[in-house]
Formats: sequence, structure tokens, C-alpha cells
Amino acid sequence: MMQLQFKGWETALDPENFTLLSILKFRQTRDDFSFNKSVEHTLISKFVSYVAETADKKWGKVASALNNDGGIFKQAQWEDVKLFWNKIEFEKAEINTQLLRYLQTKQQLQATKNASNQINVIQNRFINKSKKREHDLQVDKETSKKHQTRSGRVTIPDYNEETDEASSSDVSIPELSSQENKPETMYATIEKGLDINSQENSKKKIIRDDVITDILGNTIDYSDATKDIFSIYKEQYPDGDLIDLRLNSPFLKKLPEPTARSYLMEMDTVTESLVPKIVHDFLVKFFSKNLSAKEWHCEIDDLKSPEPNDPVMTAVVRAIRSTLPQFIKAFSLEDQNPLLNISTIEGVYLNSFVHPCFDAFLWYIANVNYEYGEITSKSHVNRNRADGAGFMADADKYQLVYMEGSRPVARDDKEINDLEKITSNSKKMFAEIVKGIVKNRRRLPSTLRVFGGQSFRRRIHLFYIDYRGTYRLNEVDNANLPRKFSEMKDFIYFYECVLKWALLVRNVTESFDLARTEPRPSRLSFANALFQLDE
Repeated sequence: MMQLQFKGWETALDPENFTLLSILKFRQTRDDFSFNKSVEHTLISKFVSYVAETADKKWGKVASALNNDGGIFKQAQWEDVKLFWNKIEFEKAEINTQLLRYLQTKQQLQATKNASNQINVIQNRFINKSKKREHDLQVDKETSKKHQTRSGRVTIPDYNEETDEASSSDVSIPELSSQENKPETMYATIEKGLDINSQENSKKKIIRDDVITDILGNTIDYSDATKDIFSIYKEQYPDGDLIDLRLNSPFLKKLPEPTARSYLMEMDTVTESLVPKIVHDFLVKFFSKNLSAKEWHCEIDDLKSPEPNDPVMTAVVRAIRSTLPQFIKAFSLEDQNPLLNISTIEGVYLNSFVHPCFDAFLWYIANVNYEYGEITSKSHVNRNRADGAGFMADADKYQLVYMEGSRPVARDDKEINDLEKITSNSKKMFAEIVKGIVKNRRRLPSTLRVFGGQSFRRRIHLFYIDYRGTYRLNEVDNANLPRKFSEMKDFIYFYECVLKWALLVRNVTESFDLARTEPRPSRLSFANALFQLDE
């Protein structure tokens, strides 16, 4: 994909002038130039990293230099770069103005056509009534020839002025004899028209299925796998609005193997590199110890970050110190262990072991305020009560997280019902965020996702929903809750699962912060966005 988007870059670019502006001017000559500042800067950042890793020494050196000092973000503030994007915005405004003029002209023509049609209807009413009166007089005069008169009649509509509905009346009309009115000619014309409409509809379908857009209809950068998945889904479920891409979903299992493999590799790239090696090694070492309950409490009391300057490492240590003691206490209760007791009620189970982990990681990692215990929100469908909900801690307080859970022993249909609640509410949360941003005339963050969590029996499943032509449900990870001392090593997978999820939430909150530094969209862009929301 990168090679296609930057095809011919080695001849078009100069290593002595390898800057953001020069790359933008090169991209502007490409057919797939998006005219979107955030999209292009993100794409160029990936391109520079690609050059630094794969190109020869000459190019690799200048690309690395541009990457190492954060040149892309610094150069984005250059006056020349700002002038470049101002010019692009002006060109977009000109294009949109021309488009609006075209649409206005088209509407005027349509209004004229409609008015002409109304005149024709009125004329037809008058003509039909006149013909009916003439017919009645003719019938009175030629009663003896009634059977001859009827032989030349056909039924045509007669409009009622009050109801604007058609009734039938018999009138005499001359026999059709011209070439264009012959049946075979009429049928050929109709078939030709149907064929043209079919071709136009097919063309529209191809365009719709070949272009992946965000929720406002703007074209976005996407992979071949994303495009294939969207096309297959729309072909199978033309009225659907959510692609289920969880690991055990029937849709994912039925995808062509190359497409499914490409998607899973993309997800691995997104999620599996999130946990730093130093954190993984720390968790393995810490939870490989064979200690008693008292010794574990001492370990937790003395626990400190091995890398105080590493924010992720420090956050993980804080989360462990605040959540692990409750598990150690439960393990030490043996027969009365609530994690093993089938009679443990849902609220006690979730509030003691699941929610505190989500709360700690979301707060220490992503600065998201997680609340639990039958939470209501205007972003929920029909004011549904969530078992847990996470809100951004800034002034907007957008809801990013929706969580449902069950007790250790639950019916099978509970899992399905909870997942339906998570997806339906997450879609509404996503739409509410977009509406709030657009109505405040701000730019959408380059990374926009909402997150779902499900605790079913003793396993947690963590997801996120994004929008690529339609909503997509993506699984971040899943893990079992440890229940006893012999399962202490399971904490490695459990904590890493929640950590990955929290880091993805942080990526979204950081994207919100970055979007706030962008200039406000033009009034025309604002109007177009509102139009898309109204649709």
C-alpha cells in the first residue's frame, strides 16, 4: 500500500531537501491525495519511517534525521506548510462552491420540470373532461350506433381536482399507426431504458463499495483487507451496520483465508506491540514467585517500579498495588473464596475483582474516569444502565467505554444479550461524540474509537468499535481471571490484556488532544458535516 501511494518518490524527491513540504507537494500530484491535513501528515510520518527502515543509506540517513527530532510535527508549524494547506483549503472551498452552484442549478431545473409537469396534469384534466362531455353528447345523438362507438374506445385516466386521483372514462381516440408507437418498438425502448438504469445502478454500487469513508463521508486511508471485508459484508448484509470481527465470530470464520489472515496480522500489529518488553519481563518475574498469602501482601507493600521514569511501567505497578490485594484475600479464604463460589452474586463479583482493574488501568494509563454500578448516560440507547462506563476527564467528558458483566455462573444467553447491549450502545456513543465535535465546529480526532468490555463467567473480553465504511467490532484480547494461588501466573495474561486495552484508549484521548491544536474547519466544511449528520 505504501509503495503505491508513494510510487516514484525516489526520482521526484531530493535527499538534500527531504522535508514535509517537499513530500506534501509530491503527494499533491498523486491521484489519491486526500486533501486532508491530518490524514496526509499521518501518512507521511509512516512513509518517513518506511524510508528510514528500508531505503538505502543515503535516504535512510535523511529519513532517520527527520524522524528522530520529531521533524514532521515541528515542520507542520512552518509558515510554508501552513500556506500550503491554506491554499488547499481555498481550492476545496472553490470546488465546494462550484458544487453548491451546480446543485442549486439542478434544483432549479428540477423545480421548473415539476412545475411543467403540474401544468401538463392540469391541462390533461381539462382535456379529459372536455372529451368526456363530447363523448356523452355523441352517445345521446348516436344511440343507435352505440356498439360502433364502443369498438373504438380505450380507457384513460380522468383526474379528480379535489382528490388528485385518477378515475376511468371511455373516449374515442384515433388508432396508433406511427412507427414509434408499434409494440415491438416500444418494448425495445423500455428494455433499453431498463438496461441503462441497471448499468447506472451497478456503477453507483461499484463506487460505493470501492470507497471507504469515515462516518462523515470523508475518504480515509485503508488497507486492502479493510476494503475486501467491507465489500464482502455489504454483499452479504446490504442493510447491516456492524461488522463483527471478533476471533470467534461466524463472519470472520467465513472470510476468504487471505483476507482473514491480512486482517488478523493488522490487528496483531496494532495490539501485540503495545506492551513494552520491560513490562512483560517484570510481570513474568513477579508472578512466577511461589509465596503464601502473607508473603504476597509483603511483596505488594514493597513493590516499586523498576523504571521510575517509564510512565507505563509506573502505571502498571500502581494498578497492581491497588487491585492485587483483593485477589490474594479471596485466594486465602479457600472454601469461602468468592471466585470459586457458584452462589457469588454479580455485583459482588464485578465490584470486587473486575471493575477495580478497569478503573485502575484506565485512570493511570489513559486518564479516563471509570464508574461502575448501574451507570446511566445520555449516550446510551433507551437510557440503558451499564455495569461500567468510562468518561474522558477533560471538559467534554465524552464517554469512551461501555462495560457489561455477569456472575461466575451465568446462562449462555446472558453472553449474547450483553454483547448486543455493548454494540448498540457503543454505536450510539460513537455517533454522539461525532455530533458533539461537529456542532462545536471542531475537527474529528485522527483516531476515533469507542471501547467495550465484557466479563462473562470468569473470562473478560475487551473490544473496540471503529468506523470504516460502517461500524466494526474488533477484539483487543481476552483472558481468564485467576481464582487461586496455583493460577498466579495467569495474572501475566490478565493484566497485559487490560493494559493493551487501556493503551488503545490512551491513543484515542491523545488524538483528541492533538485535534484541539488543529485550526477550526471552514464554515463550508462545517455545513457539509452537519448535512452528513442530518442524513
